[in-house]
Amino acid sequence: MRRRSRRTARAEPPTLADPVLEECRSFVRSLNLPRVKSVREMRGFIEELISEPIIITPGKTTGGSTPCGMVIKSGGINYIGYDPDTSPAHQDFIIGHEYGHLLKGHRGIATAVTPDNGIILGDIETDLWATVLGRTNYSETIEREAEGIGSFLQAHVITSRPAPQSESADRITRTLMRRDD
Repeated sequence: MRRRSRRTARAEPPTLADPVLEECRSFVRSLNLPRVKSVREMRGFIEELISEPIIITPGKTTGGSTPCGMVIKSGGINYIGYDPDTSPAHQDFIIGHEYGHLLKGHRGIATAVTPDNGIILGDIETDLWATVLGRTNYSETIEREAEGIGSFLQAHVITSRPAPQSESADRITRTLMRRDD
């Protein structure tokens, strides 16, 4: 249930029961995100916020031991890997989750990026040492934060998309707006 602010008379969103999610919602609102049609279109904006480049690339897991999404930072570049075998909507959610890690400055573990440890990304040298952040345990606060931010980034995309315009939609709108004066 939405309530109205006494000062602005605008509807205020309901307070979330989870303080981590409430903080995530406030955080995403504070970013003043541009209107975009997909989470992928936020890349340039997020690069400016974190002052580092981001490359989004499909990632393959070997043996099923790695998460469906991860951030690998190597050579000053943030590589976001996502599972290419999942739906585009799920890929976008994974990317939003990884943006959450970057925006909050979460730090991962140092590891060699090789097929031997289950990490294969198309655009990264496999013999480099890198910092790796992947979905590990959803009870960890940083994973909950990244998940919350990813959800609110997706919500922003959905609410900032222009409504589809078609001839039939225009006719319906004209019919509904018609007045019998």
